[in-house]
Amino acid sequence: MRHASTKPAQKAFRPAPPSVRLMVVDALAAGTLIGPWCVLQRVASGGYGTVYVVQAKHRPRGRQYALKLARQPDSPWFSREAEVLSRLRHPGVPRFVAAGNWQPDSGSYPFLVMEHVEGESLYAWARARNPTAREVGTLFMQAAEVLAFAHQRGVLHRDFKGDNIRVQPGGRLTLLDWGAGWHPEAEPLTGTGQPPPGTALYASPQLHRWRMEAPSRQARESLRYSVTDELYAVGVTFHRVLTDAYPALPQAGEGWARAWPNPRVPEALASLVTRLLAFSPEARPPSASSLASELHQVLAHADPTWDLPLFDWAMPPSASSRTTQEAPGMAGPVAPGQEVPLQHAHLQRLDRLQRLREARELRRRVPGQVARVEARAIIAANRARRRQMLRPLLRWAAAGVAGVLALVSLVWSLGVFSKSDIHVPERSSTPRVARVPGPDQAAASGAALPFPAPLPLEKEAMSIPLKQDRPVRGRSLARDCTLAVGAASTLIACAGAQVMPKPQRCSTEALEAMKALNLRRDGKAAITLDIRYPFRPDAILATVGDGDIVSVLEEKHGGLPEGTLLYGRLWTGGEEVMGRYTRAETPDGRTYPVCFVLGNSDGRWPKAPGSKSGAVVLPRNVGYTVVDAFP
Repeated sequence: MRHASTKPAQKAFRPAPPSVRLMVVDALAAGTLIGPWCVLQRVASGGYGTVYVVQAKHRPRGRQYALKLARQPDSPWFSREAEVLSRLRHPGVPRFVAAGNWQPDSGSYPFLVMEHVEGESLYAWARARNPTAREVGTLFMQAAEVLAFAHQRGVLHRDFKGDNIRVQPGGRLTLLDWGAGWHPEAEPLTGTGQPPPGTALYASPQLHRWRMEAPSRQARESLRYSVTDELYAVGVTFHRVLTDAYPALPQAGEGWARAWPNPRVPEALASLVTRLLAFSPEARPPSASSLASELHQVLAHADPTWDLPLFDWAMPPSASSRTTQEAPGMAGPVAPGQEVPLQHAHLQRLDRLQRLREARELRRRVPGQVARVEARAIIAANRARRRQMLRPLLRWAAAGVAGVLALVSLVWSLGVFSKSDIHVPERSSTPRVARVPGPDQAAASGAALPFPAPLPLEKEAMSIPLKQDRPVRGRSLARDCTLAVGAASTLIACAGAQVMPKPQRCSTEALEAMKALNLRRDGKAAITLDIRYPFRPDAILATVGDGDIVSVLEEKHGGLPEGTLLYGRLWTGGEEVMGRYTRAETPDGRTYPVCFVLGNSDGRWPKAPGSKSGAVVLPRNVGYTVVDAFP
């Protein structure tokens, strides 16, 4: 009886199977301690590890870091990634912080702590927006610069793809996940005769051919992953960004002058991508450095057409339109025995229609969705800019106070003043001022790392988003800009008839809505002109075309909060641009009919130098005026 009663107790204390332990490691709860690091949240999971946002447990309000935890005990990929990251000190590579092993159970799980990089993956960034060729080309150039930096130090990434690229707010690119990286002193992680790690969609034709011929080779033979294979993966990545589709695998003897699926991509940019996708390695650019140089030259000579969206806008159906819907099932008499074939044909037809709809929507963007994403980025950047403007003022004030105190202390110590000159109360005394520790003194010393120390930070940073050579203008609020529009318009004579809409009174609904929102006539506010393509803090000018426009309110105006979207239309056919806004959408989803015009009450804004037909250059930060009738 005693033996029978102890059996269940022994079974209850058996260790959990490896699959259960793996699941726990892959989804740790907030507050879990991994060595000296406290988990804040889970970010993502890959083939070899799971990434968490962490903080040092002794500094709960300190800086956040990214911790990559192995999914399997004693994974060799983490020592490889630590070695690679310690060799690369570049703004486009996450900064290596620490490494260690976590032992929650019988296993030992390696982990890496790196710089936490904000932003989105390259594919998520592109899909949530309608980028321009200049925006994508700038990221393209940054990616080539990061790889050129790594290749010059003998490091290959070997898993380059859009999912491993992080686009930070402001347009800076960071290449993540160097676990599959290789350098000359690295120990092999794959068996002899095994293909190098990576994703099959990004493998070059040479790698695919090797995979097919590998069984017939000797086990001692292995393929060497080269720079040309890495550049092919770069071509696949940016082909998908520019066209929303993966390229077809090239065939032997095929040239690189293939048909480009997106006609909105400039020819110079498309030719670079297709060269990267050439079947022969010799037809591709010789190095990532030469690719970056070519991209720099192409962007330097880009015209305003590079600032137009790369994809069509999905226009919603009109309120007066009607759609037909097929009744489910089959109509009419059906011959005996034909029910199943007819039903199968009906389902095939529905599948074919669905594929056609998906093909039509493949390269389209919904303006409202893009605008909402960009509005959040613009408002966050505006708040950060305000904080940056306040910091120097506070520093100057603190420095001024410290200077006065230091001067008084110096004069007092020299005995310039006597006790008869200045009356000092008896109970007062000179306070002792504690010396504020510097940043290097405030940092706590950590334990020595089991991996090589990082190299000094590279002085040459990546190229920041490139703008066309245009006249530099100071950034100002629209309320100041709009006052200058009237004076500018009086100096510009209309040489010909302008294509403009007819004057029109505002609807009663719009007038009542603006009254309820406390929007008075001739009221003005600052807006960002067109946010249907990626926001960039350093951009001063924007290129727009004739048609619909979506702007964002940069400041609270009446009952409209900061971040309100304004839907309207631009007419660019005349000497000046004319703009009208008829609908406002607040961040909580409420919509109001409104009557706003671009600029002053005349609803016009002068074109900037460099404007062309269909590609008009305007300031990115402008303003609107409330009216009761469109001029």
